[in-house]
Amino acid sequence: MMVLRLLLLSSSLLGALLVSMVWGVVPPWLFSSLAIGLAGFAAATVLAFLGKAVGYWVGLGLAMVVLVVSVPAPAHTQFILRGMFLESAVFVAGSILQTLYIILFVRHILLRRRLSRGP
Repeated sequence: MMVLRLLLLSSSLLGALLVSMVWGVVPPWLFSSLAIGLAGFAAATVLAFLGKAVGYWVGLGLAMVVLVVSVPAPAHTQFILRGMFLESAVFVAGSILQTLYIILFVRHILLRRRLSRGP
């Protein structure tokens, strides 16, 4: 569970960096959406560190939303194609964090379910 907590914390910190990078650059509606997402990740992180299972589930939902919204966005592909290193690094790191979180969370749930069933 500590790895999941650290992934949530990393997502929150990367989200804070992202929000600070795009402030004043993106339209207000997009900035608001990013800020709300950051607040969600921060809440999930706090809940997870407090040992509340709901925090991990909120993190799973947020990770899925982030990937569904960000990966197909043409602007994010353009960051990479145009050699925009910092923007590309934030996008790639965020995508990796979200993917890892989903995989490890699902793995944790499946292992826990298997252990609870017994031999």
